[in-house]
Amino acid sequence: MTGIKHGLMLLVTGLLIGCHQPPTGGPRLPTSPVTGIVFVDGNPAEMVEVTCQSDGESSAIKYPLTTTTDKDGKFSLTTYQTGDGLPEGTYVLAFKWLEPSLVPVDKFKGAYADLKKSTFKVTVIKGQKCDAGTIELSSKGPGK
Repeated sequence: MTGIKHGLMLLVTGLLIGCHQPPTGGPRLPTSPVTGIVFVDGNPAEMVEVTCQSDGESSAIKYPLTTTTDKDGKFSLTTYQTGDGLPEGTYVLAFKWLEPSLVPVDKFKGAYADLKKSTFKVTVIKGQKCDAGTIELSSKGPGK
């Protein structure tokens, strides 16, 4: 009877350990650094959430990735670990200017948040750093 109990304990322990391991999801794709600066009304903007997503089939990453600008308006996109960049492909960028509060508020009121309507894009070439440059936004929305 103790052999059965011991075997069950080992099985349960093995299952529990297996449940806590992060999924591998396959091999890591090579990434290239992607950086840029966001200006709002001519000034560097802190706390702008920058979201990117593949524009279709050009990248193996099919889900949105998000980062936030620092006090100088600078951002660096991440796929696996901080600042590693993105796999090659073309990505659409969207923006939310977050006002710190209990429930963050987009000071752009959604004007730049829709990835499907965004005109901001970056193209990442394998092995090359990608500079998105200075992205000029208006607190009043696009074209204003």
